[in-house]
Amino acid sequence: MSAVILALFVAPPARAESFQAWSARASRQEREKDDSAAESSYANALSVWKPSDGKTARSKAFCSRANLRDRRGDEAGALADLTDCLALNKKNAKAYHRRGQLRFKQGQVSSSIDDYYHATALNEHFGAAYLDRGRAYEKQGDVGFAKEDYARACGLGVKEACPNAKGLLPAEAAAAPPKSAPRTPPKAPDLPPRRTPRFKDCLTALQSCIDTGAAFSTCVGKSSACERKPVNGCCPGACLWSFRKRLNGGDSEAAAFRETFSASATCASH
Repeated sequence: MSAVILALFVAPPARAESFQAWSARASRQEREKDDSAAESSYANALSVWKPSDGKTARSKAFCSRANLRDRRGDEAGALADLTDCLALNKKNAKAYHRRGQLRFKQGQVSSSIDDYYHATALNEHFGAAYLDRGRAYEKQGDVGFAKEDYARACGLGVKEACPNAKGLLPAEAAAAPPKSAPRTPPKAPDLPPRRTPRFKDCLTALQSCIDTGAAFSTCVGKSSACERKPVNGCCPGACLWSFRKRLNGGDSEAAAFRETFSASATCASH
């Protein structure tokens, strides 16, 4: 009898549940609205994951746990899980969009714009991503890009974006007095003629911005269109829009910048 008892103590434990079993349990608990238990089950699933279980399944588990963490207010945990999810599956437009929203809330506006670009590149009909990207551009002060994104979102049926698509004005236009208000033209000051902006000054200004560690889209977004505001370091509007078009077409920021802002760029008018 003592030998039997000893055998019970030294016998291996019952077979640990597999990644698939824990994931299935977590999915069931989600359906039953037991978020706490589901989050714990996803954690167990991820802890026993093996390469043979597949990267796609692991990515799905990270994204599912991110949703649960997000719902209970753990934004940092949700952000970490979304990043792990996207590292395994770079074609999840919804995950890019949600990570962009979380980054925007944390003040990472430029990073959020990058995520929204990924989301719209994967799904060109993703109206909510265009709306949120418009908000991010507006936060950066880039009214032109913001208005374009609001208009795109509105066209895709996101009614919330429509008022901004119609009513958003550049800062200088909003500050101008109404047309009906009487204005006395100011006397022109005796200044030397304005030097025509040069494209190489645009390239120099952009490179200086990038050298600080800022993202390509951030530096381009800060640039003034020479046609609207011909200041030193401004860039041709055609080049600014060409950069944006390449991003919408799925190019990376680095590739879009390299192709648009070169010394021989066809978009440069001077």
